[in-house]
Amino acid sequence: MNPITSFIKRYPQATFWALAWSTWFLGWLMAALFPSELWNFIIYTPFLAGVLVTAIADGRSGLKTFFSRIVRWRVGLKWYAVALLTPPVLYLVAAGLNVLSGATIATNIQWPAWPDFITGTLIFSFLMLALGEEPGFRGFALPRLLVGRSAFAAGLILGVLHAIWHLPLFLEGDVIAILAAVLIIISGAVLNTWLFNNTNGSVFMAMLLHTSIDAVSGDGGLLKLLFSGADLERQVVWQAVVYVGMAILLPILAGRELGRKRKTAMPTMAMDQPATAK
Repeated sequence: MNPITSFIKRYPQATFWALAWSTWFLGWLMAALFPSELWNFIIYTPFLAGVLVTAIADGRSGLKTFFSRIVRWRVGLKWYAVALLTPPVLYLVAAGLNVLSGATIATNIQWPAWPDFITGTLIFSFLMLALGEEPGFRGFALPRLLVGRSAFAAGLILGVLHAIWHLPLFLEGDVIAILAAVLIIISGAVLNTWLFNNTNGSVFMAMLLHTSIDAVSGDGGLLKLLFSGADLERQVVWQAVVYVGMAILLPILAGRELGRKRKTAMPTMAMDQPATAK
């Protein structure tokens, strides 16, 4: 067996993150040196890394599972509500705390035109950002992290690894904003793990959750327009507080397995284990 293939089969998780981080960081460097809209497509590096490593480590059956997660949409209406409504609810709770701490709701808000919002935020987020990231992070990395550890621990680990992947995005932020963003990413991974476990490992639902977060508080997010200046900066801090609170409450209410039923989950997760564990 080829030494590289052997290494990937033995260390699929490490290989995935090495590829995802290195190509993403290199892409950002190249975009800075040679500006071009084409560099936007580096967002697909987690997806492509997941496909490549899965093909080598798990073969055709692994790829079938990998792609099936992306179109796994039959999960129950309540989980659509969780994916789509949780981000605005968390943002509004943070906004309430922000107002109580002295922030003022912006006046004369210029809401975007719906066609622009749908195409420029919703569709762009779903087909570029969510599709680029979630199949790799939630479809490849999370099932492997769930093997041999609690779902809560797996979510936290994935959140840390995901936060490292975002490092280039933090280069221009201040320390408080960076810390808040990191806490939101890590806490959000716990929420995403809970959603993943209760939707039979659906990456599609993770993509909807990702899109909802962007629609609320990402670039072009609707509720982000509620504040400006220092109030908007403080809103990010309150979001971090609310997300951390949510991440603490979830394992208390749902248990450390975050809704995962080990007896039913293990057969599904078996093909997601490293080759050496088979």
